[in-house]
Amino acid sequence: MATIRKRPGKRGVRWQAIVRIGGHPTQRETFSTKTAAQSWARTTETAIVDGRRLPNREAKRRTVRDLLERYKTSEIPKKGDTDNPTRQADFWINRLGDLRLFQLSPAVVVEVRDELAIKRSAATVNRYLAQLSHACTTAVREWEWMESNPLQRVKRLKEPAGRVRFLDDDERGRLLSAVKASDYPHLYVITLIALTTGARRGEIFNLRWRDIDLNAQRAVLNKTKNSERRSLTLVGPVVDELRKHRKVRNLTDDFLFMPNGGRSSQFRIAWIKALQNAKITDFKFHDLRHCCASYLAMNGATTAEIAAVLGHKTLAMVKRYSHLSDEHVRGVVERTAAKVLGGE
Repeated sequence: MATIRKRPGKRGVRWQAIVRIGGHPTQRETFSTKTAAQSWARTTETAIVDGRRLPNREAKRRTVRDLLERYKTSEIPKKGDTDNPTRQADFWINRLGDLRLFQLSPAVVVEVRDELAIKRSAATVNRYLAQLSHACTTAVREWEWMESNPLQRVKRLKEPAGRVRFLDDDERGRLLSAVKASDYPHLYVITLIALTTGARRGEIFNLRWRDIDLNAQRAVLNKTKNSERRSLTLVGPVVDELRKHRKVRNLTDDFLFMPNGGRSSQFRIAWIKALQNAKITDFKFHDLRHCCASYLAMNGATTAEIAAVLGHKTLAMVKRYSHLSDEHVRGVVERTAAKVLGGE
């Protein structure tokens, strides 16, 4: 049964509600009005009798802002890309920051999800949901701030088929000529690395000379999007350009390129100018990653091999390239059939 106690204090009268039911931990909360205390007591008693899980003390004390500020400090720095997760966390803080964690329900999140979907693509909305979900999962498993993750009951939006834009032979030749002639330092070698390894722009600009072994023709990415180390194979032309670059590098800086250069307006302007000079439209720097995967598929690489090169944990993301290997697959089937049926 519930007990309501009047508790005078320096800040006025407060009302403490205490719920005791045999076999269950005692629940206590303090309120500014007797009505609020009585309402909480009734709700709590009903929840206990019905067997529903009650929010723990941290979920009642902490806010969504507390959750995401700690997440920004302790978890986001572990990611290779910190800009997007930080921006996503700030978005949720702005929209839901004042809510107590126990008030963060699927219905509340869905309302924001649907509003966001008006301005953003389904893929972007799902990335925002994934970030908040990961923060909640961390709060459940490691911080013990929450009993469960409400995002597990929020449906993700259906995403369209992934974009596959790659350069044909003529376009590729024009682009390489344009970036080689660019006034932006090292745009040519940066483009070569992206085109031949599938590395993301941020991964390339985070490369340090200590990550490079030119003799072994290998680079190691220590900061990646999925927080796992990945090895890049450097082909001959890339190695040659890096050897030239090493001779003129700034010896006081271990980065291959200026680390923030990939996000600078100077880099963007140079890239756009190169595309214009090459007369290439509907193409982004990230599409060089798609080029790499597409060329691998067209030359017989399996989805598992493409996933290994790009650093994907699952094969789902590389299935978009499977149609490009149709001719290779046809050749394998025809050769196998000829061998099996050759005696007939």
